[in-house]
Amino acid sequence: MDELMGSLDKSSDSAVGPDDTHYQMLKHLPSNALRSLRDILNNIRLTGSFPPSWRHSHVVPIPKAAKDSSNPSNYRPIALTSCVCKISRALTPPPTKILRTFVDLY
Repeated sequence: MDELMGSLDKSSDSAVGPDDTHYQMLKHLPSNALRSLRDILNNIRLTGSFPPSWRHSHVVPIPKAAKDSSNPSNYRPIALTSCVCKISRALTPPPTKILRTFVDLY
């Protein structure tokens, strides 16, 4: 539970993704809902069953600073993804750490 709370505390408020779930909503969940979220994220990590809805994002064009906004090449794309998906990625250890843990076990 500490990992989840730490990840939520480190998250900055950003635009919502296709699921319309905001970090502030996640930060204010009651403890029983946070436990359920933790269990769901752990299950996703263990089974490798990635929710199909997390494969989608809203892409928003953002104009580059001090550039002519009438020229389409002066925009950069920003992909707005699910906050729950971002939290899940933050809780997943990098592959090098997983490999070190595996080597240490055997």
